[in-house]
Amino acid sequence: MRHFRRTSARSPATAPVVVIVALFVTLAACSSDGRDLAEAQDWQTTTTRPLPPTSAPPQLNGVDGLTLSSPDFEPADTAPIDATCAGQNVAPALAWSGVPADAGELAIALSDQTDPSQPLLLWMIVGIDPSSTGIAANSLPSGSSEVLNDYGQPGWGNPCLETIADGTRDLQFRLYVLDTPSGVRSGAPGNEAWDTITASAVDSASLLMRIEASV
Repeated sequence: MRHFRRTSARSPATAPVVVIVALFVTLAACSSDGRDLAEAQDWQTTTTRPLPPTSAPPQLNGVDGLTLSSPDFEPADTAPIDATCAGQNVAPALAWSGVPADAGELAIALSDQTDPSQPLLLWMIVGIDPSSTGIAANSLPSGSSEVLNDYGQPGWGNPCLETIADGTRDLQFRLYVLDTPSGVRSGAPGNEAWDTITASAVDSASLLMRIEASV
């Protein structure tokens, strides 16, 4: 919880002086440091939950040519029936390319990005071999493991939308590249795992899949 400290009100005569002094100190500090801060990527954070853009892009490549796709659906297309509760409710196949040769680990997250302020973790795999180029439908890569989703369960958590009257949900797959193993263990809480992976990632690529409430 953020706490706010009360301060005494300044008189109109002293307020401009304080502002000028503060501005001078800030400018002096900036001029004494020749470094430029790197601009943060949209997927990178050291706090909680990576906030998605207001409208998630159909497909977004990484900064060094990293790509994520699926043979089962086109970017921003409707989810294949087997990936929904109307079918087998299993993860679709995914494919990627452009992973750096010196990568230490890959991780994949599926999140509901419909509400940018409340991203919902549906599925996450960590510890994926960086030499791999994809995963088959309804499979877990050798050596990898799943963390808990926001339903408190491991595994595929694609939402069943019987409780939603209408509308479309934006579900975003995101592939993370880490330069060293994350150390995230199987069954770890989703919030902690997602924070760790996001803060440690050096590159990322995304793929949007949509699901209709009528499915």
